[in-house]
Amino acid sequence: MQEPRPIKRATRVETNAPGVLIDSEGVETPVVVADLSAGGCRIVTEAMPVIGEHVRLRVGRIADYPARVRWALGDEAGLEFTGPAGEVEFGS
Repeated sequence: MQEPRPIKRATRVETNAPGVLIDSEGVETPVVVADLSAGGCRIVTEAMPVIGEHVRLRVGRIADYPARVRWALGDEAGLEFTGPAGEVEFGS
């Protein structure tokens, strides 16, 4: 019987940066980006993101990062980035 192979993960960097999670309906929720990698991040939030939902993550005022919620447990969730960052659109 073969031993399971370890899951390859991109290097994660601890950040603890404040951010905003924008759900598919445009609702903005404050989050803390606990760690970050090239493919995604782990956030801490009081809201419970919906697994599978397409969201945007805003860190700073420069860009929104499109992502999909991969997992959510307690006050943490994992996001997988789904494309390049887009410019932040400010309301009129």
